[in-house]
Amino acid sequence: MQMAQNHEPFWKRHLDQIGVGGSLFAALCCLGFPALLAILSAVGLGFLVNDAVLIPLLVLFLLITLWGLNLGRRHHGSWMPFLIGTAGAVLTFASIWFGSGLMAGVGIAGLIVASLLNVALRMKQLERR
Repeated sequence: MQMAQNHEPFWKRHLDQIGVGGSLFAALCCLGFPALLAILSAVGLGFLVNDAVLIPLLVLFLLITLWGLNLGRRHHGSWMPFLIGTAGAVLTFASIWFGSGLMAGVGIAGLIVASLLNVALRMKQLERR
């Protein structure tokens, strides 16, 4: 059985995943994850380890994630990934802002779950076509 082709551009199909990856990067930098900070310093990107850069970067990637999840919602019709992603984004930002690394991890986990659910629902929708 041949699967239906998805004619959306690559970036539209994977925007939520790109956003989650960027959000994870920014959140780990904000939380001072030692291995990531060392790598950034080693490759000459130590200037990124500054909250004045990281907080707007985190917000940008969280918004990209939500935009991608919304595109997915329009494709498969389910609000669940978008709602989980919104809760994860709010929790991630609030946790970083108020300094709770554990809760930021829970928020990032919510973003990852939302993205995986979005991918699964998109694939299921494509199989139906």
